[in-house]
Amino acid sequence: MGLAALAIAALGLCLASTAAAGNTTKVLTGHINPDQVYSFVYVPFDVPVGTQSIYVYQNYSLKGQGNACDLGVFDPRGHEDPQGVGFRGWSGGYRNNFTITEAWATPGYIAGAVYPGTWNVVLGPYTSVPSGIDYELTVTLSTDPVPGGYFAPNFSSSRVGPDPAPAEKWYRGDFHVHTYYSDGDHAPSFIVDMAKNQSLDFFYSTDHNTQASNLIWGEADPADLFVGRGIEVTTRSGHWGALGLDRWQWIDFRPQANTPGVDLAFANVREAGGFVSINHPYISCPACNWTLSDFVDADGIEVWNGPFDGPSNQTIAKWQELLVAGNRVTALGGSDYHRAPRLVGQPTTVVRTSALTDAGIMDALRRQRVYIVEGPGMEIDFTVTAASGQVTEVGDVVAGSGAFTAEVKVTGMNGGILTLIGPKGPIFQQKITTSPATVTHKKIEGDFVRVEIRDAAGSMLGLTNPIYFHQVQKS
Repeated sequence: MGLAALAIAALGLCLASTAAAGNTTKVLTGHINPDQVYSFVYVPFDVPVGTQSIYVYQNYSLKGQGNACDLGVFDPRGHEDPQGVGFRGWSGGYRNNFTITEAWATPGYIAGAVYPGTWNVVLGPYTSVPSGIDYELTVTLSTDPVPGGYFAPNFSSSRVGPDPAPAEKWYRGDFHVHTYYSDGDHAPSFIVDMAKNQSLDFFYSTDHNTQASNLIWGEADPADLFVGRGIEVTTRSGHWGALGLDRWQWIDFRPQANTPGVDLAFANVREAGGFVSINHPYISCPACNWTLSDFVDADGIEVWNGPFDGPSNQTIAKWQELLVAGNRVTALGGSDYHRAPRLVGQPTTVVRTSALTDAGIMDALRRQRVYIVEGPGMEIDFTVTAASGQVTEVGDVVAGSGAFTAEVKVTGMNGGILTLIGPKGPIFQQKITTSPATVTHKKIEGDFVRVEIRDAAGSMLGLTNPIYFHQVQKS
């Protein structure tokens, strides 16, 4: 056996090749041990000069019977770079094949140059039976010309509305939406239509581990709806939202819990002016429970994911714990829309900003100028007024002394029970009997106060981020 064959055998990799009419097919096989679950396995293959398209088909043993293995690919620029220069796509477990050409690619993958050199299929074993996973990758390379020219991105508008910006106002949005560019059922145009039906002003596209959909939203976004760039970074230790990304930006999902790679991934988002939010930290699914880092490492937490449920209650309790400890972590919501019966905009996250731009929306998140409601027709106007007459809104700090009056104006939540909550828990409760309704309360103690409105069964109708207190002593 020659040295090349020995090297292949050492990798546990077998190759078989056939060629016909401009096509070359290679079959790559190997074995993944159970102890490699939650790691990433790279399977190299060579692409010769003149190749116009790459097609990869994935198969593995006991699929859906205890084994699950994600799928993606890196081009010859490499898979080691945490900035993802060589990243060319990811479909997780949603697809078992992909095609990449200069003109187009399977949703979730990045069209463009078919570089000659060594590409790497990346396999992500997710679950395994005791005997492990036997995989087979059929790689077909074609030199036949591909019609359609060269892929050019069509980015969404960088701004919706007038420039310069008017005074600040509240805008309605959704920070967690999926399309068929990852594991959603629908095209971007379908998401746009649903967002408009839900009276949204904006939403963030957050497909799993790939920026592919962020490259094409300009084909679907109308002039009156802002579509922001994001990725749901789906790690083996929980999911997080990378919001407000640059054009073409990708975020590495491979770092393991509590490693420098996690800090670097967060830093890459923030360097772009973006926002790091932990998604559904207590949802019930493999590798979804948040163990990637400490909660305080993030800028925000998705406290309300889709229809309100027990895991959202658990997340709100964790958020309250962080607030009591002095951590000003922003609460936001997301529909996590993939398909019916969920709806884009359920819940709706409402932010106060002067402009529908990434910079304006990210600034609102950082300043906690944010509240969340179940859906259309629901609004919360929450203020605290000091004895001096200063009026303070959600996310801000009260400056003043003496008595403080909390005022909450509520629309669309008739029958709900409004609760003012401070560091020690509930301060005041009142049932909402009209719509709109105004509730006031004057005795407020503690470092912050926030609002929750729930129905009689305890399901959330709306909640706000806190207003904070900084008592100024009279001299």
